[in-house]
Amino acid sequence: MSIELEILEIAKKVFQKSEEQIKVEYRFKGGMSNYTYLVHVSGIPYVIRKIGDGGELLVNPAIEKEHLALIQPLKISSDVVYFDVNTGIKVSTYVEGEPLSTGFTENDYALVAKELRTLHESNLPGHDYELKNRLRRYEKLLKHEPGKLYYQLKMQWLKLYDDYYGYLPKVFCHGDAQRSNLVKHEQKIYLLDWEFAGLNDPFYDIASFGNIDFNDSLKLLEFYLERKPTHQEYQRVRFYRMFQVLQWHIVATYKHEIGLSEKLHLDFEKIAQKYLLMAENFNNELKDDRK
Repeated sequence: MSIELEILEIAKKVFQKSEEQIKVEYRFKGGMSNYTYLVHVSGIPYVIRKIGDGGELLVNPAIEKEHLALIQPLKISSDVVYFDVNTGIKVSTYVEGEPLSTGFTENDYALVAKELRTLHESNLPGHDYELKNRLRRYEKLLKHEPGKLYYQLKMQWLKLYDDYYGYLPKVFCHGDAQRSNLVKHEQKIYLLDWEFAGLNDPFYDIASFGNIDFNDSLKLLEFYLERKPTHQEYQRVRFYRMFQVLQWHIVATYKHEIGLSEKLHLDFEKIAQKYLLMAENFNNELKDDRK
């Protein structure tokens, strides 16, 4: 069965509608393996997300469902209409607008900063993202040990974490606030895809925003703080971006090992290497902080 037919069957089951009342429109761009589709049901748009191959080992649908319920009162995301914690299948309302990955202006920095502050200042509870345990858990998914350079960089990152950053207060964070997960409608930003949400340093979300261009993170930080950041604050963003690219290095390696490079026509081995080199660059920029 094709993925489009699977999405159709999910819609028929969730909405109890006939095939004639459902139209599977297209798959959204962004994300490395999840299948996320725009679907019209009786003319009303919805988004259906099916976790991609192997993705069920990277996220916890039960925790994601808890977190989605927590953030609903904030009105900063879509509304969930169906969530299966066993399969990770999620159906939500469609948010009109344009992803910031395709449409982004200078004025959007302030809008993004505003919504992130709304989230970070919400005092929501939640599950800790557990940075150190997250890396260990992902490493265990691999058939082969990560390379020497990965472990060298990880140890450098861990030293900074244990010496300083691990003691900073945590708030509820989106966890993957890259531009493809942010949609602008009129003058409001909506945050989508909360699989990696949890308690974390708020600077983690600032670092995530630099997925396309890390300079975006540095510029967003100034809008977020509403002042010129200090050198140490810039370094704090680099520190979390280093973690993120180490994390995605392991994830991309895992996806290559389970055959997704061939299946999805994406060179995950090459992607993994790119992330590792990025981690090395961030490590070099952070060296002064270890003296």
